Amino acid sequence: MKILFYPLFFLIFQFTVHAQVKPVAFDMKIMYKFTYQNDSTSSASRKSIFTQLTIGEQESHFQTLSKFRADSALALAHGSNMLFYSYGRIASSNFLIIKRGDIISTYDPINGVGFSGNNELSYYEENKADMQWEIQPDTAHIHHFVCQKATTDWGGRKWIAWFTMDIPISDGPYKFCGLPGLVLSISDQDKYFTFDMASISKANSVSATFDQLRPDLIIQKTTKANFYKERQKLRDNMIEYALLTGAILSDASKMNIRAEMKTDNNPIERH
Repeated sequence: MKILFYPLFFLIFQFTVHAQVKPVAFDMKIMYKFTYQNDSTSSASRKSIFTQLTIGEQESHFQTLSKFRADSALALAHGSNMLFYSYGRIASSNFLIIKRGDIISTYDPINGVGFSGNNELSYYEENKADMQWEIQPDTAHIHHFVCQKATTDWGGRKWIAWFTMDIPISDGPYKFCGLPGLVLSISDQDKYFTFDMASISKANSVSATFDQLRPDLIIQKTTKANFYKERQKLRDNMIEYALLTGAILSDASKMNIRAEMKTDNNPIERH
């Protein structure tokens, strides 16, 4: 069955290409514990997952550990051609952030469904120079590293970072980069989102290509503004999306979906 979601909701992509990310060799891996709160009105919605930053000679990849493991299994199984749908809160764990040169590229399915059940992927680009930092005199020790404080306004939030020049790599979790050392910890000022380094180790691995994970994958380029606009449209029209894709929903199911969407109100970037 062909997914019918994009013709209805997603009409303003710049262009569509069949593309792939080339294999990349990595020699360092940093694990971060990511704690987040989907519902700004309820601290009970706080969850923690592990994410990983893998760094190579010319680029780095950041993703959740669950996505990495799922993609690794798909690559061993020679990819997927299945399609399925998910209704309710949009999963925020299937992104891939690639930093290369002066560009940050974010690959993320609008509907949040991973490669195992989705053959359409969106991406947009941002300039690293747009992330402006103010380095503060404050210092702290994290994992035996001397760290310095820095702040930035990004994605509609103010962020407080701790980086170390003991590891002179201008990178960090999520999209964060541009400081004179690796970011070991960062959180927004409201503490809705926090990344804390859990471990750092050498790596000897090569990334999988998109073709290995999803031979029929279509990658669609858009802008950041359009990406968030269309994702919000999906949030606002989740019942219609479900019915369009063939779901049969009872009144109770519709009520549950609407209730869940109300709690999906606190994305990491505000737009």
